[in-house]
Amino acid sequence: MKNKIFTYILTGIFLGLFSLSLAAQETFTAKEVLDQTASSLKKAGGIKADFTLTTYSHGSPQGETKGTICLMGNRFRLNTPNVITWFDGKTQWSYLPANNEVNIANPTQEELQGINPLAFLTMYKQGYTCRMGATKQYGGRAVHEVSLTAEDYEQQIAHLTLYIDRTTLFPIYIKVKEAGQNYNIITVSNYTANEKWQEKDFRFNPEQYPDAEVIDLR
Repeated sequence: MKNKIFTYILTGIFLGLFSLSLAAQETFTAKEVLDQTASSLKKAGGIKADFTLTTYSHGSPQGETKGTICLMGNRFRLNTPNVITWFDGKTQWSYLPANNEVNIANPTQEELQGINPLAFLTMYKQGYTCRMGATKQYGGRAVHEVSLTAEDYEQQIAHLTLYIDRTTLFPIYIKVKEAGQNYNIITVSNYTANEKWQEKDFRFNPEQYPDAEVIDLR
């Protein structure tokens, strides 16, 4: 479940950010928007965003998670009430406050598909069709809609819908649908770019958690 939450959050934020720089140009197709903005996103500086993730099953809300994500290149730090995760490009640390323990792992390429932000930079090129949607208003705000649909409906993520604020060019709503009846809605707020993160910001610091039990799974 933990990796699924990472998947939904990171997929939603990054696929939403794909549309930022060209979202206002309605003459572009969805694929052209994604193609041209994926390159600029890779070159972006540090990114920070607050988010709320609500999970649904058969249309009923099952739970809500609020948190903050900080990213730089292929590194990230994810803070939620239940887990804090650091990834420095090779090693991942997951601290569980309830157990006062930290798990250390070197994720495989397959595992990174669910937790590594950059794994989604070319997601729309790998078995997904994309299109511009028809939604023009959301929460009283003018938006652009971008949709991605899996060509193979057995994929874990079957469909994504993103609303981009036309004025701020900020992704304000992302719906991530699994194969089956489950889906998740992500709302993102307080987005900032060009944050000056340091390498240490993406590594677990044992001095800050001196009593934590360390479980090394490498």
